[in-house]
Amino acid sequence: MTTVRQASPGRTVPAAPAGREPVRPALERVAAPVLDRVRAHPFWRGLRAGTLPAPVLWHFAEQDARFLVPAYARALSRCAALAPRDAHGELLSAAATATFGSLPRLREELALLATAVGGAPAAPATTPDPVVHAYASFLLAAPATSFAGAVGALLPMSWFHLAISEELRRHPAGGPRYARWVAQFRAHDGFADYLSGFVGLVEAVAAGCVPAERTHLLELFSTGADYELSFADSAWQLDHWPD
Repeated sequence: MTTVRQASPGRTVPAAPAGREPVRPALERVAAPVLDRVRAHPFWRGLRAGTLPAPVLWHFAEQDARFLVPAYARALSRCAALAPRDAHGELLSAAATATFGSLPRLREELALLATAVGGAPAAPATTPDPVVHAYASFLLAAPATSFAGAVGALLPMSWFHLAISEELRRHPAGGPRYARWVAQFRAHDGFADYLSGFVGLVEAVAAGCVPAERTHLLELFSTGADYELSFADSAWQLDHWPD
């Protein structure tokens, strides 16, 4: 079973500098080593090579569509309600609406994926696996900490999704078996602009933070990044609750 990491004890989150350095370089320093591990993970390597076992992709796709993406949509809504600036609330609300709107399509794609991989379990999953349960709980709880903490926690899912999408465009999945699922998984046109706006929002929030708040934002961003790695690993290991 995958071990769920609530934080990265070996990694130091950058402290707030004396000057008002933009927060994006600190975010990139936190994300880069985790993103390298995500790209190199056997789940994504196998998907790019076309050798990923069908049950592994099914586990990822089902957990994503049934549990993780809905939790993310709800977390975006909660975060939007806290936004002190109207423009920030508008961006987060629009993101929540778009994410909720994607759910029917994701579930339709599950049925098509079942055919592509030669069948799926007879019954749909009714509970998230342990890692997805922890990740979804983290996303939904983050807005209760602070607005700064919430945007830090929610940013990695979009940040990593775009990075992995670009990787899949550069290295398309081998063979036609998973091609349709990969095509619908990749970030849509305009997603890069949305992420740029989200990062701009986080930069504006961080610029108004006291040092402790900025550190909190980065800590939750770090934990969210770790969950992106743990999610791929949980699918690879077909993670499940003990019998």
